[in-house]
Amino acid sequence: KNKQESIKFGIVGAIQHPDVNYNSINYSNTPWANEPWQSINYVSCHDNHTLFDKLKISRPDADVETLIAMDKLANAIVLTSQGTPFLHAGAEMLRTKNGKHNSYNLPDSINQINWNWKIENQEVFKYYKNLIRLRKEHPAFYIANAKEVREKVKFQQTNDSLVSFIIDHNANNDNWQKILVIYNASNKKIDYKIDGVWHKAVSGSTFDFEGLQLVKDTIQVPALSMYVAFQK
Repeated sequence: KNKQESIKFGIVGAIQHPDVNYNSINYSNTPWANEPWQSINYVSCHDNHTLFDKLKISRPDADVETLIAMDKLANAIVLTSQGTPFLHAGAEMLRTKNGKHNSYNLPDSINQINWNWKIENQEVFKYYKNLIRLRKEHPAFYIANAKEVREKVKFQQTNDSLVSFIIDHNANNDNWQKILVIYNASNKKIDYKIDGVWHKAVSGSTFDFEGLQLVKDTIQVPALSMYVAFQK
């Protein structure tokens, strides 16, 4: 809650952008990147807790289903932001270090990747795989220069639980003319009004890269998830 400006700063790759209020960012009060690719974006790395461990520690009240939804949303934001994405090995299978924080001097039993996690968390693995495919197939998510990001990435007015933006004008020669991205950080589904007719590409854990289902007027964004739609 009340972290939208910090999220928006990451979405634009830490550059100057007219839609970002730099006075409200919780970790930087000024843009530090000249170009978006200079920003390395991640939510977990080899240092400190794994993402899933961090979520379990910060939300001890949450059930496993909620923690998994939060995990997927976190890296959905990373992989649909401008800049250079970085994924910690094993995040795609809910890697854990059993809650250990600084594990550089701990044994393999803590630091190893247990490949059984991929089998146990196959749905999460498939979600990450689709996120990577979405980014690879749509260059609008990795615009190389700041000027184009400022011109073509526009944030929408939302409530405290949402961050929403549109990438317009076939950005970076994307074959999608306009892309709508919504992040819902609340525990409830939210109705969101849209103008025109859109192709639904991502809703919850479901991906449709062809956008066969058309949506208009009001869409429903599932709790703790990303929604993506596009116009050709």
